[in-house]
Amino acid sequence: MNGPRSAGRSSLLDDALERIAPVLDEPHLESVRDGLAALAPLLTVGSMAMLLQQLPLPAWQAHLAAQPDLAAGLRLPFDLTYGLLALYAVASIAYHLAKRRGLEPLWPAGLAVLSLAISLWPIQADETASLAAARLDYRGLFPAIVVALLSVEAYGWFMRRGLVLSVPSAVPPPIAHLLEALAPTTVFAAIVWTIRVLAGLDLGHAVTSIATALVPAASSFLSSVIAETTHAVLWVLGIHGDLTVGSVLQPVWTSNLAANAAAHVAGQRPPWIYTEMFRSYVAAGGSGGTLPLALYLLRSGSARLRVVGRHSVLACFFNINEPLIFGAPIVFNPLLALPFVGITAINTIVAYLAHSLDWVSATVAFVPWILPTPVLTFLASSYDVRAGMLGLVTWLIIPGIVWLPFFRRWEQQVIAAESA
Repeated sequence: MNGPRSAGRSSLLDDALERIAPVLDEPHLESVRDGLAALAPLLTVGSMAMLLQQLPLPAWQAHLAAQPDLAAGLRLPFDLTYGLLALYAVASIAYHLAKRRGLEPLWPAGLAVLSLAISLWPIQADETASLAAARLDYRGLFPAIVVALLSVEAYGWFMRRGLVLSVPSAVPPPIAHLLEALAPTTVFAAIVWTIRVLAGLDLGHAVTSIATALVPAASSFLSSVIAETTHAVLWVLGIHGDLTVGSVLQPVWTSNLAANAAAHVAGQRPPWIYTEMFRSYVAAGGSGGTLPLALYLLRSGSARLRVVGRHSVLACFFNINEPLIFGAPIVFNPLLALPFVGITAINTIVAYLAHSLDWVSATVAFVPWILPTPVLTFLASSYDVRAGMLGLVTWLIIPGIVWLPFFRRWEQQVIAAESA
């Protein structure tokens, strides 16, 4: 009797996945996500410089106070990473989209950098032409996204229509590519210059204004809970959550973290809670908080579950839990999907409320996500011990309590099936 009903549910699920597949494969969203994710090494270097400068050791701080040149030198990597975030982002996003469009990626990326600089650089005679005035930090991130996408599409439009300088076949490929790039680069840069200088339109400011109106809504308590819960639901349906929700929200996470870092360095209160590093509280031990489940599996009465536990516990310790998600399995398993989604929602609520009540400091530094959660949150909050304690709560305590009854029920079913 359950066969036709089960087949019907499977058909509905397959139809739903087929409908959302074009959204998940949208090249512009994917390029933005991949382009920003590729900035992780740069942001890590800048964050490590910031954390080293702010190391909470009195002797170290006294030494920096007595050596201002050393303090300024330690600040340099931060200024050259976070301070130029928009430039790195526009090049990285354009590079990834150009590759998806089958273009030689170097020249579209260079065109995007030039176009962004023209769009954001101050041109008034009484305004200092400095990096700060040019808004090439987090303030230019959303204009960078728009410029990167437009630059690549314009470059591709020229290429597809053959509106390039034709060269003999005997010309070496590097020189041929350079000459081919000359026309689209010159024309598009001229258009951007005309809009910015002759027409006097500051499109970068307009895009930033729109983003400023939208980012608070995407960063709110309700939005964070919905986004992270959706992330978990997609995982249990076999869809990589970071490749879906992240495609839409990655710019918000990155912008918020960079704004927090800039405020922290300036001695101001970080303005945002929902950042990329905030999600370390949510996905502590991997999405769904699965480290306690891996520990339970190690002592399971089922031989198969013990094997899954042995192969996944170390990975979960470093926030990698695909072996467990597909090995237990959690995917397409209603019994284990419920705590997986529930823990994600609970962790988000607890962490957000703790930040809202000022029980912990906001995240201000980009730290490699493979660190154990308490260490990660301690560093990401610039040495707030309370953040490390909150990370421990969302890493072991909340998931440990929620997973236990569901694990026991699942273990009974597996043992019964093995006995049969």
